[in-house]
Amino acid sequence: MGNRIELNKIFVQNNTVQYTYHVEGDWKKYFYPEKKLKISYSVDISAASESVLAIPFLCNILPIAWLCDAEICIDVIDKYFYEHIEQIKDGYRTMYPMFSFKGKIQAETEKNAPLVKEKKSACFFSGGVDAYTTLFRHMEEQPVLITIWGADIKLTDEKGWHKVKTHVESVAKEYGLDSVFIKSSFRQMVNESELDRLVKKSGDGWWHGFQCGISIIGHAAPVAHRYGLKYVYIASSFPEKMKGQYTCASDPLIDNHVHYCGCDTVHDGYELDRQEKARYLISQKTAFKRKYDLRVCWESSGGGNCCRCEKCYRTILEIVSEGGNPNECGFQWGDKEMKRCKKDMENKIVQSQFNLDQFYPPIQDALKRNKDRIDGYEKYGWLLQMDFNKFNDAPMKKLRQNFFVRKFFGLLRRISAFSRGILNFNIWIYGNARLGEIVYVGV
Repeated sequence: MGNRIELNKIFVQNNTVQYTYHVEGDWKKYFYPEKKLKISYSVDISAASESVLAIPFLCNILPIAWLCDAEICIDVIDKYFYEHIEQIKDGYRTMYPMFSFKGKIQAETEKNAPLVKEKKSACFFSGGVDAYTTLFRHMEEQPVLITIWGADIKLTDEKGWHKVKTHVESVAKEYGLDSVFIKSSFRQMVNESELDRLVKKSGDGWWHGFQCGISIIGHAAPVAHRYGLKYVYIASSFPEKMKGQYTCASDPLIDNHVHYCGCDTVHDGYELDRQEKARYLISQKTAFKRKYDLRVCWESSGGGNCCRCEKCYRTILEIVSEGGNPNECGFQWGDKEMKRCKKDMENKIVQSQFNLDQFYPPIQDALKRNKDRIDGYEKYGWLLQMDFNKFNDAPMKKLRQNFFVRKFFGLLRRISAFSRGILNFNIWIYGNARLGEIVYVGV
């Protein structure tokens, strides 16, 4: 039996879309049959046809189908989307030449005109450096802000989602923008651990390397139809000058070929590196008094910034090096936090999946260039003296030991929390656990 998936029914009620489908073949292990795809929108999408509503489903399974040479059977699909599927597939082929991307799709096509012809734009907005840069670059278009619950914020993290939603609502109110919130189980319907094994030789994981771009963009198809969108912007994560040095499912090779309902996707800000984006945001605050609280951390729950992982450290130092104040941008930063950052970096317990020499030399250059604008510049001499090439050769044995020590003491702390009678023991454990701390990176 060959690999095959059939989309049987699309059911819509109260702006929530549910998909009924059947999977056949060996590739069934990559799906959780009991966890069906369910997507809820905060705006009215009742006018969207099945050919539009099928797009979020398709965007989530196409890369799997291509890798597994599977057949996708659906009744009807938006013609504009269908005509560009091969170009999307070619993007994956270019990025991952070690794989064969095959598979096929059987469907009738249907041309969908936007519900209204406003020619508006939208941008995916998570509150990070990349997202804010894209928003400010296109502010004159008054873009609709689209935020998805179920991407980096888990559906079980209601506290985190509330914080993110409240933040996005405040940004929309501040700048007079519409906002759309989407709740989706798209990451729950697939077995990411099995898919990680499927793509292991790529050197990347399933979510980051194969799913995140196209699956996120697909969710906006009913929104594009609803608002008559001309463009959907998704912020770049990597700069063009790093082309060929990274893999990522969100890339111009893929994103720019996702089209639907007369709407085009734009992978925005690709010409800028992260330091240049930080400089741009500081200039926006200075020139236009634009406010922003950045959300960059993928390590903390609750939708905030932990201010001690590599991603937080890096963003804070990027802001500082451009003459900005991290405490005005959603972070907690003072002498105490800086000393901890310095200690973590000197002990080489800051771990990233990327080479740190790609990010920190530009920060060092900016520090030197902007020294007259940086409050407490003399306190950052340690950063200027660091050789980040050495971080790429940090002894992994030490990192692994620190990891297991931290996990071990963390487990004991949780156990001790069940009993007040061993509270003092818990405090002792916490103090000793600091010996084994390790800091992890968000992508």
